[in-house]
Amino acid sequence: MNRTQLPSLTLAFGFTLGTALSLSIFSPPTQAAEPITYNAPPGAPTIQKSLESRGPSRGPSRGPSRGPSRGACSGIEPNFKLHALVPGLGHTIFTQPTLYWSISQPISSGEAIVTLKPTADPNSFDFPESLIEETFTLNAQAGIQALPLSQYKVKLEQDIEYEWSISLVCDPSNPSLNIFSTGRIKQIAPSAKLSQALKTASSKQLPHLYAENGIWYDSLDELSQSIQKKPSDKKLRKVRASLLKQGGLKSVAAFDM
Repeated sequence: MNRTQLPSLTLAFGFTLGTALSLSIFSPPTQAAEPITYNAPPGAPTIQKSLESRGPSRGPSRGPSRGPSRGACSGIEPNFKLHALVPGLGHTIFTQPTLYWSISQPISSGEAIVTLKPTADPNSFDFPESLIEETFTLNAQAGIQALPLSQYKVKLEQDIEYEWSISLVCDPSNPSLNIFSTGRIKQIAPSAKLSQALKTASSKQLPHLYAENGIWYDSLDELSQSIQKKPSDKKLRKVRASLLKQGGLKSVAAFDM
């Protein structure tokens, strides 16, 4: 595995990888948040039931995983949660999207691992090679974190399903003690109707268009970028919280408010 200091990599839209998106303490504006509707793509796992109620992950896309023991991680609270922010399988129309994950408490000088690889065929004994498998030092505030694939020069292939994970290392000699979370992603071609709509859509309309067409990652990314530009805008945070709730990420949505 390659080793790097992710906080030194700065995103193009103005925040640093491995650091949390800004959390606002300002008063909310008076206007109500515009509703957002996420329509899961056909064949995607049902997301109406919270992913957080399933307990530790035992498969490639069960949402948050807490690991068998917090005691091995120094300074980690008993109710610590690490989430890959995706409702099981999510779509993107980009080859280098930004993935999002969250932590429920600040982490200082922690060791973490990020991985990305094609999803294994359950009917095959072949294990796909990882496109990303990197250990980094995590210094981050509690909240939502960004992981842009462009930092790794990795491009997703269309209609190929990938699995990605984020792990907090508790004991380097015993990976089974790591706290981890996984998600899946597939890059698809937008429909002709969506492509046409995107040409004339405003920045405010983009996350709604993506969500309505089942494009999870790009909807979340548009909202997160807008929040980074306007961290005191509670209206934007309410829209993102609504999207997260629809993805089964209720605790993250509550924290994000």
